[in-house]
Amino acid sequence: MNKANLIKLIDLLSFIGLSALISTGALIKFSLPPKSGAATIWGLTRHEWGDIHFYISVCFLIIITTHLFLHLKFIKAAIIGKASREIGYRIAVGFIGFIVLILFLFSPFISSIEKAGERNFDSKHEWRNK
Repeated sequence: MNKANLIKLIDLLSFIGLSALISTGALIKFSLPPKSGAATIWGLTRHEWGDIHFYISVCFLIIITTHLFLHLKFIKAAIIGKASREIGYRIAVGFIGFIVLILFLFSPFISSIEKAGERNFDSKHEWRNK
C-alpha cells in the first residue's frame, strides 16, 4: 500500500473513530445519565458504555498519532517556515486547533471545583443538606 492510500485509510479510520467517540459520549451523557439506575441500551449499562468509550478513545489516539507521523515531513516544514505559502491557511487552522486542544487539556486543572449537594451529619444524628 502506498503512502497516499495509507493516509486515506487513516483519515477514514479517524473519522469513524471520532464519530464513535461523539456517539458513545452523547449516549452516556444524555441517554444514560448518572444515577440512571439499571437502565441499559442494547443490554449495556452506563459503565459498560463508558468502557467502550474509553477503548474507542485509545484506538482513536493511536490512529491520530499514526496520522501525525505520516505528516511529519509537512509538520517539520511548517515549523521551520518552509511550507508553501498557498497552504498557509492549513497551518493557521492547525495552530488554532492545537491551541484549543491545549486549552481543553488544561481546563480541568484551572477550573474551580464546586461542591453541590454535600451532606453533613448534625448533632441529632440525622442527615441534612448543607
